[in-house]
Amino acid sequence: MREALHVIDNELYRLPYSATKEEVNNFKKLADKDLFQCPHCKAKLIVKYGDTKGIYFSHQHSEACEESRKIDQAENRYNRQIERETKIHNTIQAILYDEISNQAKNNTMIKVGYGYRAKPDLKEFPDIWVKVADREFALSVITNVNSLVDNKLSNTISKRHQYFLEQGMEPIWFVEKKEQAIEREKNSIVLWDAELTIAAKTNQDREWDSLLASLMKDTMFFKYFNYPVSTENIAIDVRSMYYIYSNEDRIVVKVQRFLKDRLVKPYRAFLLGDGYEIPFSDAVLIKNEFLLSNPTLEAQYQNEFIQKFKQLQFDFHEQQRIEKERQQQEEDTRQKLMQEMLQQEQDRRKKILEQVSKQKLQGNQERSSVSSYDDLKFLLKERIGLTQPQQMELWNIYMPKVGYKNSSMVWDLFIEHDCKSFNELRVVLQNFISVRR
Repeated sequence: MREALHVIDNELYRLPYSATKEEVNNFKKLADKDLFQCPHCKAKLIVKYGDTKGIYFSHQHSEACEESRKIDQAENRYNRQIERETKIHNTIQAILYDEISNQAKNNTMIKVGYGYRAKPDLKEFPDIWVKVADREFALSVITNVNSLVDNKLSNTISKRHQYFLEQGMEPIWFVEKKEQAIEREKNSIVLWDAELTIAAKTNQDREWDSLLASLMKDTMFFKYFNYPVSTENIAIDVRSMYYIYSNEDRIVVKVQRFLKDRLVKPYRAFLLGDGYEIPFSDAVLIKNEFLLSNPTLEAQYQNEFIQKFKQLQFDFHEQQRIEKERQQQEEDTRQKLMQEMLQQEQDRRKKILEQVSKQKLQGNQERSSVSSYDDLKFLLKERIGLTQPQQMELWNIYMPKVGYKNSSMVWDLFIEHDCKSFNELRVVLQNFISVRR
């Protein structure tokens, strides 16, 4: 609901946008008794009502002071700035203002105002301006977010964020977002352009920096979480986002922390847990700066993350141990099988040698028990020291003519002619092939 605002004795006074005729007349009577005055020039204000503006304050004879005109112009620019926002924007803005105003009543170091009123000369306005001692903060609420397609919004937010910094204000953003872009299996959050720019850096984030610096001494840290880190030497820079949710008819803030990582699209960051919800009163509690957290929940949040890390660390190394044992068992089985096969081959060759020796002793010229070319090579190596080049010659020149399946025939020719060298076997084979032709 749009409201007309002014100050009475340093207290903000609101006029509702719409009112009954009786209510309007009552406000006018109050104005006639000099209750309302311009907070800038202290001139008497009157109350007016129209179909377009509703009920509002005005200087007498519409002769507004220069400061009021400047603020009116600033308000018009601000209204154009928030045209895209949803109705919940004004509600959240009002809650923020009330929460901080209540703190300001008991703390003279805190000053609060609507952005366009506190800083009317700005080109871009925060929704709420806050000053704590000598530090200025720019609080802004972003609603109606569509991060997938709204590139214009992203650019606008990023430029506004930078503009606030240039004006000496520390920006704090509350973003309405019902669904975060989270990759659970990779323990990551995928950010849109503006989120990467406007993410806050608080004292709690710095505590997370210290915690991660300790945990990340384990070089397997990101492997435990199955996170695809973009660089081996990732800088430890924890940031936080504050998402606005409607939860059981109340507005809450979800604190979500992440470790900045990938700085090119897609903007992936390491997710630090699931975050937690807090009411606005906790989010905007001021102690030298905005806490933007709940200390009790934050301690629980960190402890849960540490426990998850330790469990994943244990599971990872246990799985590695089991896998190593499995591989060792497979290797032992393979080695055992190789030994058995080697022994079988040795036994087979020994048997062949025994048969050949027996044939030689008995002068038996019957066909030998050579059953393969491997057997033939083995026997020739044993008898005449067959070399590799000779093996190639035998295989490429003579076996095609004798027949690859006739290894036993070659051996029989060798025995029959009592060859003492490969040269003698070559002559025997050449004669045999010549006769066959």
